[in-house]
Amino acid sequence: MSDGENDRSLAGWLTRVGQTLQGRIRFPFSDLPSSGADRVYAARTVRPFLEAMRNIDAAVILDLGPAIGPNVSFLGEHLSCKIHVEDLYADIDQLARTGQEDGLTSFLTTRLTHEPGSVDGVLAWDLFDYLRSGEAKALARQLVTMLKPGGVVMALFTTVLRDEASFRKYVIVDAGHLRHHRVPSARCAKRVWLGRDVEQLFAPLEVAESHLLTHRQRETLLRQPLANRKER
Repeated sequence: MSDGENDRSLAGWLTRVGQTLQGRIRFPFSDLPSSGADRVYAARTVRPFLEAMRNIDAAVILDLGPAIGPNVSFLGEHLSCKIHVEDLYADIDQLARTGQEDGLTSFLTTRLTHEPGSVDGVLAWDLFDYLRSGEAKALARQLVTMLKPGGVVMALFTTVLRDEASFRKYVIVDAGHLRHHRVPSARCAKRVWLGRDVEQLFAPLEVAESHLLTHRQRETLLRQPLANRKER
């Protein structure tokens, strides 16, 4: 190979590296087509969620978002787990499109049928952003009841109310990153949940981690107290 060819090869490699760093080369996830709205952001609670699940034999994980192949594959590769996908985003969108939002609180009260104390981990994503207070309380009560002692909930909350008719699908890129993909929706985000609001909503769960991120989201990991924990 000539010096000129070497130079062109090196230049091409540097260009590809530069594109990757700028986010112009996208991950080849077949489930979610690339678009200008797809972006990869740092995530702070994916890793501790995995760590909480890793030492549990056949952990039961409840995913409140749509079924996303890369997420199922990622969790299956890193954990010994059973995943139940309950696409509440689709349910909420359907009720909004058909003018039945007034019945959403009642719907969420009975939507999930898992036994009390049967779930080790919940991936709530940013679902609670799209719920009013009464609706959110109805769902949170179910999750608290279903969660085993020591179980965790991973939830994301916007810090700025977005006036857009869309919700986000989240794809786990790795233990430190999530890809955000916007999807048209009949319902906009309803409120901003402050840190204190989240604590009250999920009580008696305890906030294990809370991270305020630069892309206007707060990531929170909540933990069910151990049943036999001794008071200090």
